[in-house]
Amino acid sequence: MNCLSRVRRSLPALLCVALAVSTLPAQAQRPGDGRPLIAQVEQCNALLASTPETSLQIATALLARPTLPTSVEIGAIGCLGMALRSQGRLAQTEGLPERLLAAAARADASAEDTQRARALAAHLLLWRGDQAQALELTRTLLDDAVRTRDVHGQISALMQIAMIRGDAMGDAQGALTYLQKAAALSEHLRRPPNPGDLLIHYNVGYALLSMQRYEEAQTAFDRAAAIGARLNGQELLMHRIGSHRAEIQRVRGELDRAQKGLDQALAWQTTQDAQGRIITLQRLARVALDRGQAAEGLALAEQAQALADSGHFTDEIRHGLDVLGDAYTLLGLRQQALQVARQARDLDQARSKGDTLNRLARLQASAERHIAPAEVNAEQDLGRVRVVRNSAVAALLAVLAIAAVLILRLRRQRHELAALSRTDAVTGLPSRHEAERLLGDARPSGQRRSALLLLEIDDFQALNDRHGQAGGDAVLRAVARCLRSAVDRGDLVARWGGTRFLIARHDTSEAAAQALANHLRTRIEHLLVDTRPGQPITLSASLGLAPLPLFADQPAHLDDSLRAADRALQSARRSGRNAWASLWGAATGSEVDLYSVLHDPTEAQVLGWVTLAGSRPLPWTPPRPEPARPHPATTEAATGPRD
Repeated sequence: MNCLSRVRRSLPALLCVALAVSTLPAQAQRPGDGRPLIAQVEQCNALLASTPETSLQIATALLARPTLPTSVEIGAIGCLGMALRSQGRLAQTEGLPERLLAAAARADASAEDTQRARALAAHLLLWRGDQAQALELTRTLLDDAVRTRDVHGQISALMQIAMIRGDAMGDAQGALTYLQKAAALSEHLRRPPNPGDLLIHYNVGYALLSMQRYEEAQTAFDRAAAIGARLNGQELLMHRIGSHRAEIQRVRGELDRAQKGLDQALAWQTTQDAQGRIITLQRLARVALDRGQAAEGLALAEQAQALADSGHFTDEIRHGLDVLGDAYTLLGLRQQALQVARQARDLDQARSKGDTLNRLARLQASAERHIAPAEVNAEQDLGRVRVVRNSAVAALLAVLAIAAVLILRLRRQRHELAALSRTDAVTGLPSRHEAERLLGDARPSGQRRSALLLLEIDDFQALNDRHGQAGGDAVLRAVARCLRSAVDRGDLVARWGGTRFLIARHDTSEAAAQALANHLRTRIEHLLVDTRPGQPITLSASLGLAPLPLFADQPAHLDDSLRAADRALQSARRSGRNAWASLWGAATGSEVDLYSVLHDPTEAQVLGWVTLAGSRPLPWTPPRPEPARPHPATTEAATGPRD
């Protein structure tokens, strides 16, 4: 059977352990052909996910022998590289890619040997920072797999592209696209679950977790854990899954459960998984920060960063800078926060550029053209049926499969064009018209209503005057990115016009909506925007919050809720800005006219029509006194009767 390589984590904690080294080609397993050595290579790779230190010892002992069969040598070198990487000893992998490629060039190397060696070398080269050579090897793997119709090779190439996409670009969505293609191909192989399937679903789960698609991530982790429970020696992955589940609990506010899960994972990772230990320490730091324990959070973040630096774990270093920045901000250490923010920006800018990005784009285009799971699966099904079907029926099925793919592709293109027309050109967010359409389709009911938040950037006109239109657009785009990353996947974020944004969350409570408003205000406050090189500026924003429908158990009128949110925003701005205000309708106010409620919300609260809240004491009094309107009878009495 051809070999499938597992993908290295394309984002922090996306794991890579090469499956290609764990299964040797069939011709290397003939009796009398180094069978004991093959068993040692298999053991070396089996232990990578549980006791990598033992794998390191086995690989070192094998490679100390004077001569080895080519298949065995490739497997041993690959196992050695993976074990060194997992222990944070990347510098000691120097020369291993060259040894793999030299072994693959031998006369007795089979096609499977060559494929495994190239895949392993590409992994090691990417870790070493040689992205150009890693991309070239991946291109060769892809071309060979497409030419020979090798589904295993195509899966390997897809996983490799996902790894490069994540490492070079820090792009979870890009990595997820190719991971899902690999999963679709793998599921069609119709074989019992194996470690390769476990890795695919694990990596899909982590990509979804990085995109804050928590429910989908939980489902993928559950599937991966179910496979892992049926296999032996998967402790490393199972403990990482435990850490990821705890992170989801932390995001949901279940801090005690998250702390317990992270402590359990850390107890094993401290001695067995250097990379996983860093990630879990960073998450424990987040738990401490969420609890307001900034000093403890900073200590955990600094411990994790020191381990990441010593092990040369680039992605963990980058993620750790975000954690350190939040800790410094909570402690009021502005200079330190700015310093780590600049370091993070420099790392982001140092990601793959120029020719490497061009190579990656060409590689992705080739994969899109030549690897389509629906087409590959249809072709394999057709091969199974061909035994009992004549060639005419087979040809018809092939034509139908291709036609279906073309129709789906055309539909997707039409949907993409329609989406462009509904998008704000500056920020890429839904336009106001599209947001109103989406909110009109929602049908909230019961006690848990939707929450509408109007967010306005403070002093934007001054920023625009000082930095010009280009600077103003940069601020709008930065705020849009910040809001998208700060909300849940099901929330709506739209450009409402001018300096305003709309955020909508369905099926929520008053307290949860107010927590969201404060979370968004804080995220904007911590945002750094480079309008000019080396001159970052800080921002603040004011928010107004109201429910939809405005009053419980009443029909939803979008205009009424928006007017209430705008009234709350006015109060937040009048309080000195960088604040949020909430005006939440009570059931007793449902029969009152809206003007009476919004004109004087304080009086409306006294009468039980609404509840008011804010991030600080807020001025809810009418913005201007209503002009006196004397009664006609009084006027007549004062001026005398008319003639």
